[in-house]
Amino acid sequence: MNNENFSSLKILLNQFLRERGLENKIIEYNIPKYWREIVGEQVDKVSTVKYFENGQLFVEVRAAVWRAELLLRREDIRNKINERCGSEIVREIIVR
Repeated sequence: MNNENFSSLKILLNQFLRERGLENKIIEYNIPKYWREIVGEQVDKVSTVKYFENGQLFVEVRAAVWRAELLLRREDIRNKINERCGSEIVREIIVR
């Protein structure tokens, strides 16, 4: 498959997903992966993305020190996740 065919297939797939309202579901599915990429391995080991609902990303953190760190950095992390998603899908990160 050449690049032109791949590009056309990608456009058709994106259009199909958008028309059926599935585009955001795929983006939401990738949020935990983006979390790991953005916060790094050390923070990922002590935190768990619990769920994403109505623009809110709920994260559980097992260490108080890291919880405080994430509370300070959550706006920056939110911006980076949205950048990876390609839209303002995450409105708030709730750290518990």
